[in-house]
Amino acid sequence: PARNVDMEKAMKRIIAGLALASAAVPAAASEAVNMRFECGAGAATAGSEAPNLHGNWDFLMHVGTTPNFGLLSIGFVEDAYGGSLSLWMTAPVILRKITLTGNSFHMAVASGEGDVLFDGTLSAKGDRMCGTVTYHGGRTFPAVAQKRPSTYQSQPQAQRVR
Repeated sequence: PARNVDMEKAMKRIIAGLALASAAVPAAASEAVNMRFECGAGAATAGSEAPNLHGNWDFLMHVGTTPNFGLLSIGFVEDAYGGSLSLWMTAPVILRKITLTGNSFHMAVASGEGDVLFDGTLSAKGDRMCGTVTYHGGRTFPAVAQKRPSTYQSQPQAQRVR
């Protein structure tokens, strides 16, 4: 009987993981999505407009042998970015800080033990983030976020009022 309970729990976890993984597929299912952990980021062009991070992003972090899928939502709070991250293995968290310098980004996620950081680069099109998540005590994990297609066009960050 105890073995059946363990098998049942394992099956529920597998089903929940598959359901979440299928929910992480972009709305435009006909568009191929590549969840590699590299972006092939191009150099930022001098004088060009900064990429707009506003939108929903499918997020994948490789934690040892376990992939952790989720949804990263980024929006504007006046002229700055803000948002949330909901991962399968953890509770939703608030993005405290998001900075973008050229094609490099830095995010700080609030947690009770201190900030968790996501640092890396954007793809040349600004629709993919690749980098490293750094936890408390220095543990690091590769991560990637792929922006979901959307017809909504937000105002560029440079035009937002402080």
